[in-house]
Amino acid sequence: MTLIPIDEARKTIIRTSFSVDKKEKIINIFQAVGKIVVEDVIAKISIPERPLSAMDGYAIRYDDYLKYGKLKLVGKIYPNTPEIEELKEGETYYITTGGPLPKNADTVVPIENSKIEGDYVIFKGDVKKGKNVREEGEDVKAGQVLISKGEEITPYHLGLLVQQGILNVKISDINFSIFANGDEITNFETPEKGKIVDSISPILLKILEKFGNVRYLGVARDDLNDVMGKIEKALEFSDIIISIGGSSVGEKDYVKKAVNKLGEILFEGVSINVIKRGSVGKINGKPIIILPGQVVSAVTSFHEFGLLVLSNILKVNLKKYVKSYLAEDIYVNHTMDSLYLFTVKGNEAIPLRWGVGLYSVLTKANAFGILKRNVLYRKGEEIELQLFI
Repeated sequence: MTLIPIDEARKTIIRTSFSVDKKEKIINIFQAVGKIVVEDVIAKISIPERPLSAMDGYAIRYDDYLKYGKLKLVGKIYPNTPEIEELKEGETYYITTGGPLPKNADTVVPIENSKIEGDYVIFKGDVKKGKNVREEGEDVKAGQVLISKGEEITPYHLGLLVQQGILNVKISDINFSIFANGDEITNFETPEKGKIVDSISPILLKILEKFGNVRYLGVARDDLNDVMGKIEKALEFSDIIISIGGSSVGEKDYVKKAVNKLGEILFEGVSINVIKRGSVGKINGKPIIILPGQVVSAVTSFHEFGLLVLSNILKVNLKKYVKSYLAEDIYVNHTMDSLYLFTVKGNEAIPLRWGVGLYSVLTKANAFGILKRNVLYRKGEEIELQLFI
């Protein structure tokens, strides 16, 4: 198997033209949670739409406070009170939290810093201009990008979208097929006793659902015709095919052989430990993402190669990176550059146990990075990591 540098593999994917339309659809925001948007979601209105009081107190013009020391109380303002056009010189309004400030008021003095004497309010303590006011657009400004294309909608976006009156968004609607490979592997939906359950496909299924619709085709036997049959069936339904396992060059590894018979392999693998057997092919213009059969290798290969294929098709960068500082020394004692899993907390990158089949370690990881062979990375050194989606 010919291994190429990772940068060469990336460039190959980026410059390849796939015969897959940028599939998308518009759906209700409540059904869109967990999906990837394919266009920026833009704020229609500013929030707040006008200056509001940030606490219970008295709306004033600061210059009047300096001039008079006490101001005449002329009314009360609540959140549902229509906006008052003018606060006249020497006057003040009692205002509750969320109440709209009179147009020419610039400060709210808290109740605890105030005292009523007859028709007037006397102010005490430290009164500062502009305090306790939520300015127009302080939270969101009209025209601001609320959700960037390529970002996943979460439950936390819903309140913001409802507030904006945005009830529908445009999401990715790509069709995927996924299958595993190997006589020793059994379908996770109807497992056979004595075989290894396909425990990688469920992970990828949920990741792929962010981008569209996924069909699970089960497990292909260690047989070239069976693998080709799975691929041909997937081509009927899918825009993108995902294959797990059987990605090496052993006598029972048939996936790349099948792809070469039906189409072409863009590259056979990369010179990076953990993801070296991951590759991408093209059949009838459609991509097939070939993942290794170990869980860490499969998941990180998808993030490295699969997200780049999706970025190519959706015309958006789905690979998110962060710079962080190592929590401890790492010596890469390997014969080639290697991929490591990390837990990123704040600005700190905590390296996790190295290995290709560590399910428990994968549950702790939220990022990974490629480190150079025979290099000692020191605690506190800055490294760049790719985040899991």
